[in-house]
Amino acid sequence: MTSLRPALLGAALLLAACSTGPVKPGVAVIDPWSPAAVSAARRMMALYGSPDDAAPDRLTWFSKGPWLRIVVRDRPGVFRSPRDFDLVVQTVRYPVTREQAFDIVAFSDALVVDVDHGEISSGASREEVNFVNLNLVDEVARGRKSVEEAKVAYRRILALTAAGKSTPYATGLRFPGR
Repeated sequence: MTSLRPALLGAALLLAACSTGPVKPGVAVIDPWSPAAVSAARRMMALYGSPDDAAPDRLTWFSKGPWLRIVVRDRPGVFRSPRDFDLVVQTVRYPVTREQAFDIVAFSDALVVDVDHGEISSGASREEVNFVNLNLVDEVARGRKSVEEAKVAYRRILALTAAGKSTPYATGLRFPGR
């Protein structure tokens, strides 16, 4: 047994010398992804660190920044609906009634309302768009904007951001955690 120990020690040292260091979870997973999904995943890793969970088609973070959950997904190259462009899905705790949920989903099909768990998720290609969606959801839920007013505001805000202008709707959540 004593002659086996030096061999095991030598093997362990050789493995340690060949190691390139720990691979961040998610980095290897995204290698075969589409360029848009890779870009979205790298943006989220830069903002929130390594994901808490990695699967071949998605990375997931829990309780990072204002988010209850963040999921970045690699989407197929075939698009069947606008939801197929939702690479970044971000979820907040936001309890609403069933009546409010109807108005919220009427505002945007990029939103998913889970009334039972008190969560609202927004899916988009970028976090800034999710901020806009959820900030406008808050205004609809509180009765500050109608669904139609929120749709008009959404188009106006996205036009501003596309023109390189800053708006607080796109830089963070404007409502306190609920």
